[in-house]
Parts: sequence; structure tokens; C-alpha cells
Amino acid sequence: MEEAYDRDFDPDGHPVNEDDDEVEIGTVGSRTPTVDGATVDASQPARKNQRTQKAATTVKRRSWVWEHFNFTTDVDEDGKEKKCVAYKKHLADNPVLAPKFDQKTYCRMFAEAIMFHSYPFNIVEHVKLRELHSYLNPNVIHISRNTILAYCWKEHDRLKLRMRDSLSQVSSRICFTSDCWSSKVTSRGYLSLTAHYIDNNWILRSHILNFKYFPPPHKGQDIYRFVQELIRDWNLEGKAFSMTCDNASSMDVMVSCLKTDLHFCSALPCGGSLLYVRCCAHMLNLIVQSGLSVVGESVVKLRGACRYIDGSDHRLTKFHECVRASGANFKGSLILDCPTCWNSTYLMLKKAFQAKPAFDIFAMRDSNFDFNLSLEEWKVVEFVCGFLEPFYNITCLFSGCEYPTANLYFNNIIAIEKLLLLGHEHEVKCIRDMSSVMMENFEKYWSDYSLLLSIASCLIHVINLPLVRNNWSHLYVDAKVDARITKVKDAFIELYKFCDSAATSTSSNSVSSRVSPQFSMSAMWETFESNNASGSDALTVVDAYLNAPLVPRSPDFDILKYWQSSSSTYSYSCSLWRKMFGSSITSVASESSFSMGSRTLTKYRALLLPKNVEAIVTTQNWLFGYKGGGVKC
Repeated sequence: MEEAYDRDFDPDGHPVNEDDDEVEIGTVGSRTPTVDGATVDASQPARKNQRTQKAATTVKRRSWVWEHFNFTTDVDEDGKEKKCVAYKKHLADNPVLAPKFDQKTYCRMFAEAIMFHSYPFNIVEHVKLRELHSYLNPNVIHISRNTILAYCWKEHDRLKLRMRDSLSQVSSRICFTSDCWSSKVTSRGYLSLTAHYIDNNWILRSHILNFKYFPPPHKGQDIYRFVQELIRDWNLEGKAFSMTCDNASSMDVMVSCLKTDLHFCSALPCGGSLLYVRCCAHMLNLIVQSGLSVVGESVVKLRGACRYIDGSDHRLTKFHECVRASGANFKGSLILDCPTCWNSTYLMLKKAFQAKPAFDIFAMRDSNFDFNLSLEEWKVVEFVCGFLEPFYNITCLFSGCEYPTANLYFNNIIAIEKLLLLGHEHEVKCIRDMSSVMMENFEKYWSDYSLLLSIASCLIHVINLPLVRNNWSHLYVDAKVDARITKVKDAFIELYKFCDSAATSTSSNSVSSRVSPQFSMSAMWETFESNNASGSDALTVVDAYLNAPLVPRSPDFDILKYWQSSSSTYSYSCSLWRKMFGSSITSVASESSFSMGSRTLTKYRALLLPKNVEAIVTTQNWLFGYKGGGVKC
């Protein structure tokens, strides 16, 4: 049988160069190999090869095989090429012991691979894959698509039971996110329900509980009944703390009805006023989109230019020639945006502006190009990119799912308001017009800062009331600042009372005796009530906590580790913090579940039953996080 490779070809390195006289140990040369110190009675005949006439180079062998060889300059007398008997003997003396094959383990691992990569169920019936598995282990018993589907459901049921037990053992409350999605392939609607919480080990958890088919109608009352049934199925109606949704009117109705139902099952903090958290990313998108409409002409023109160039390989090649001719600092390709997602529009503008000289040259070389921007329009694009960059960075910060985001809300919302106020004084008219329109929408959506997230900022000791007052003083008159501070402080006190009453109903005296005296709840409220009754100006314990010194911040500051280490000093604060900081300020987790759904429900799998889609998406999330399909979250 003919050899699969040329004898001079090394699949683990460069071609052998037999003209090499002096080569380091472990490199290629005309030498006699020895295995594990013993010289092998085998050498390669001196053969010339046209590919190896170049100057010799020192190349290290990368294959593990060469760990068993030592190369010498000895040459066999007869010059005949022989098989490596010593290496064969080495393999015989040191056999590789494979684990015993288990059919059930094989099926379970195959099911995990299908859910991780969103493979079709009939992959188990592919002929060549079956041949490969039989070659790897002749004992394998090939299975059908129905069998692998049964294993997928078995894994789903096992993980769901484990998830139910984990949620029941969590001492903190659960924060939910929910959103609706329609598949472009089947036009079916799905509703996603996601749970966020900080577990007993101070680790932030986020899990997709349901990705369920949601038939029409999709009105507020219908969404309420559907979500209520899902929460009840998980037995979490007594553990709910917040619900994060977008700003749709149907979601307003849903949360309003749900608040009444959940408050009846178990008292909600502050009478349920903290339940509804509007998605910050969604509102920021609405605010920025309104601003982009002011400069819409320049944006539309540049979008048309990018799509025209990207529309054919010939024009794309010509554009890259223009880039080289212009000497522009442009790498990669142009970005095509999604008009409904402003952050993609910002990235398109930023990338296109880097290639401004190339666009000018392209307009001269292509007579059909009708999208060239004037000098004034390019200036507008430049100013818009600079103005929107902080908004883009804040959106990315808000959209994290692997770290708490509730503590990021307050400072960044104030930063947005400051940016819009500064924009009113900008030298460029289009930026002033953008700022005015965006400020109108800011006041519409964020005139009242979220109480829940404002309190969360005051709880972390990275922000305290003096800092909050200082930040607001740059935006409002003193009377308005005082009113806002009072509102946050009153809600903070009410929330503390709620946690105290819950703690005293479930904790024994021995537990409360371990609380640091200056922050014990009984001492706090005695001091607070006596001061209120007497009208004293002395600081209450609540004031002392809210005015506590700030914790020094560093780039690697971990808020979860900080509170875990502070649990002995601020036991009630930690309890409150764990409840609140599981809250997500965006519905990005739901959007991530929709991405997983679109990878599962493709045009080639349009006939998947909705219950199978839910099983695949949820199991994939429980096993591998939100980045199933190749990367573990």
C-alpha cells in the first residue's frame, strides 16, 4: 500500500532537510534516532529533495512522539530504511488504557453536545458520523433521533428538578426579567422568564426559567396571566422582589396586575412600589433614537453609502483600493447597522468616519455612487460620534450579565443628564438640537429616578448620601435636591423596616445578638423614633449608615466580595443588599435567550415542536450559560 505522505513530509513540522549537518537536539537533521536513550537501528537514507534545498532552519518538533527520541549523528552501515522496532516495543510495554465504554454515558454526552451546539436531532443518524463512532469504539450501539430526543428530555427534567431545589434554598428574593419574541422562521411568539439572584455563597446567578410558546393575543392582561402561571409553576410567588421589562404599555399593565397578585401571596417591599424596573437599555435606545432623528439626513446618506459599497465584491475591492490610495487609518470592513438599534448605528458612523478620505476617492472613481457626503455632513458625523460615545459606553456597562448592575444605575444616569445639559451649550447647532430632543425624552422616561436603584447605590458604600447630594446639586436647585434626597431616604428606611420585620419573624434572639450594636435594627429604630419625637438634630443611626465613609475604589474592586467580607458588620444591610443587587437594570438576559432561540429555531428546523424548543434553550442555559453554541458563559 502506498504511503499517505511523502517520506520527507512531517505532518507535525516543516519538511525534513537532510543537508543539515549541525542541528540542536530535538530538531530535524540527518541523524539516527534513539528511543528513551537506546540507539535505534534505523536511519533515513540520504535522499535529495527539491523542497529541502533552501538554507537549513532550526525547527522544534511539536508532536508528543518526539519526546521518546534522542537524535545522534550515527549512520547505519547498510543505509537501509527500517521500521522503528524500539518505538513499537515502547508502545507494547506502555499501552494506552481506554476507559470502559458505557452506552448510557455515550447517549448522555451526545445529548449535551446537541443542546450545546444546537445540532438537529437527526445528527445521530448521519451515516459518516456513525462510521466515525464505530471506528472509535466498535461497541457503540447507534441510536435514532427519537432516542436522543428522549435523552435530551431526561437531562432537561433532571436539571429542572435541581434548579427548583436550588431556588427553594436561596435565602434572598428573586428578581425577574421578562420579554416577548416572535420567530422570523415560524412567526410563533415566545415569552422568556429569567431569574436573577445572589446565592448563599455571594455569587450572582442568572437562569432562564422558561422560554415558552405564547399564543396570541399579547395584551397586558394576557401577559399577566401567562407570567403569573409560570412563576406559580416554579413556586416563587412568595419570593419575588422585582420585575424588569421594557417600556411597552402592555408590560405596564402586566406588572400592575402582577403586583397585586404577588403582594397578596407575600408582602412586597414598600407596598410593591419597587417591583417594576424599566429596562434602562431600552429607554436609552428611545432617547438616543430621538436625537439621531435630528441628524437623520447625514445618517441615512452614510448608511446608503455603506450598503452600496458592501453590495458587491467588485465595489468592495475598489473601496479597499481607495483606502490604500488615501492612506486612511482604516482596518477591517465597513459596518452595516440595524436602524432600530442605535448602538449599531454609532459603530457604523464611527467606522465609516475612519475611512472618510477613501469615500471621497471612491466617489471620484465610481460614477454611480450617489451617497458622497459633503464636508459639512462629515463634520456632523464627527461631532455625533464624539457626542454618542459616552452613551455607548454606558449602554455596554448596563448590558452586563456576569456582574451586578443595580449599583451602576445612579451615577451613570446622572452622567447622562449632565451630558445632555452640556450638549445645550455645544458650539455645533446639530448637537444642541440633538440634546434638546433627547432631554425631552429623558424627562419623559427618567424624570423620576428609579427608587429601587437609587437606594441600591446608597447601600454599597461606594456612593453615600453626601455624594448623591453633590451630584444632584450640579443639576437642580437646592429645594429639588432636598426633595429627592428625602424621597430616597424615606424609601430606604421603609425598606429597612421591611427587612427587619422579615428577619425578626424568621430569626432567633441568638442570631440578632451577633449583630454589631451600632447597626442593630432595634437600636436603630429606637434612636430614629426618639429623635423624630423630640425634633433633635442629632444624627440617627440611619443617617450614620447613609453617611458612612466611602470605600476606596480600584479597577479590580469586586462589590460582591466586599459585601461578603462585610456581612458580620452589616448583617441586615447585607441581607437587603443581596435582595436588591440581584435586580437587573436591563432585559438583556431575555434578549440573550432570544438569540439562543434563533440559533435553535432555524429555517432547517422550522418543524420543531415549541416544547422541544423550550427544552433545548433552557437546558442549554442551565448547562452552559447564555453563550451556548461554542462558548461557556
